[in-house]
Amino acid sequence: MKKKLQVFISSTFTDMLEERQAVVEAILRAGHIPAGMELFAAGDESQLETIRRWIDDSDVFMLILGGRYGSIEPNSGKSYIELEYDFAVSTGKPFFAAVISDEYLDLKIKSQGKSVIETAQGALFEEFRAKVTSKICRFFKDPTELKLIVFESLSNHQRNDDLGGWVRGSDAVDPKATLEEINRLQAENVSLRMKVEELDALLTSTPRKETVELSDDSAELLTSAASTDGHILYMKYGGGANLSAGNRNFMPSHSPREEARWKAAVEELLNYGLIEDKGYKREIFQVTKSGYEVADQIIASREKASE
Repeated sequence: MKKKLQVFISSTFTDMLEERQAVVEAILRAGHIPAGMELFAAGDESQLETIRRWIDDSDVFMLILGGRYGSIEPNSGKSYIELEYDFAVSTGKPFFAAVISDEYLDLKIKSQGKSVIETAQGALFEEFRAKVTSKICRFFKDPTELKLIVFESLSNHQRNDDLGGWVRGSDAVDPKATLEEINRLQAENVSLRMKVEELDALLTSTPRKETVELSDDSAELLTSAASTDGHILYMKYGGGANLSAGNRNFMPSHSPREEARWKAAVEELLNYGLIEDKGYKREIFQVTKSGYEVADQIIASREKASE
């Protein structure tokens, strides 16, 4: 989505007509919007209030400093371009400054006379020029170089995501579609959270001994495993196959019915949380704490029954 930046152009006027025109052309060719005092209509607001409002509404402030200090604002005793510059800096407005080179100023004096240099407020102009050049700025020696400064500076500012700029209506994001997508994602997020909580409760819950009713095969498997060190689950049946590393869960030498029988027992113990898969291709299991407790209960029950 391409955005257009509104650029406020600040400079003295009659001595910088050619330079202002070059800057306006460069801004337009870069796809952005120029704004300056020559574009303002007369109104009830004071000139300074109008300037500040336009600077506030612009995305970027640009100062073109030539050899003149400019018209003086009566209340402050400062020129309008210095007040514009100070206001933009004080509000944190993104800005860049282009300052005329001594070489280019000399050429303008030769071609246009002393009207392009400050004669009445020389001290104030020098103080203002020192203020501007104390910060990052670029010097230009002709209108062509001034255009290049505009292109490069606006290219950098355009990459600033914090600058809103102007966006064509057809390119703008549809707020209704965006809101619907946000609502859909929120509902999906809630659903996933509930599933995660349910799964977490299932995995972490400790089965109550009195509610665990195991099949005979599962009881045999669990008690056999619990009688070992608990790290390898032995499945003793038929020829005495076991679930040690390197052996498969269910030996292919046994019948499909026998294999299915012990698979069902393993799944039942897993579902109750009495054993846990240790991750080696479902070939190694470990008895859990709950599994030991249930196995002890089964063994005790068998011993009591045999008395």
